[in-house]
Amino acid sequence: MLKIKIISIGNKSDKVVNTLINDYAKKIGGIFQLEWIQLKSERKFDSADKKKKLEAEKIKLHIGSSYIIALDEHGEMLTSKEFALKISQWSQHYSCITFIIGGADGLDQSILKLANFIISFSSMTLPHQLVKIFIAEQLYRASSILSNHPYHRE
Repeated sequence: MLKIKIISIGNKSDKVVNTLINDYAKKIGGIFQLEWIQLKSERKFDSADKKKKLEAEKIKLHIGSSYIIALDEHGEMLTSKEFALKISQWSQHYSCITFIIGGADGLDQSILKLANFIISFSSMTLPHQLVKIFIAEQLYRASSILSNHPYHRE
């Protein structure tokens, strides 16, 4: 079974967000094994770059040997079917895929360079709490597409 890790930076853990994420995780069931890693964002610094560098060091401790996907507004946009196909392709070569969601200031360049693939869910900047729900739903949708479940409709 493919393991999917989602690493996110942030201090707030909203109950509504967690409820939605857990609901999608249960629905994914035996298709993917999900692991959520919430890392605290660094305290405010004079420099956003310094803050992102420190957050990047925390992220790197949890990546391991996996296929790394950074979520960034400048990444490649995919349809849900394309996303499902990518996951299917990656799962043939890797036992673990790691998605990385940056904090309020985004991801450090070292993480973007380390990433095997960069995805954008929107050209707009999105709050990371919303992105967490979005990735959970898209993973469920991908699992539905890959297992021919009727959840996804064209």
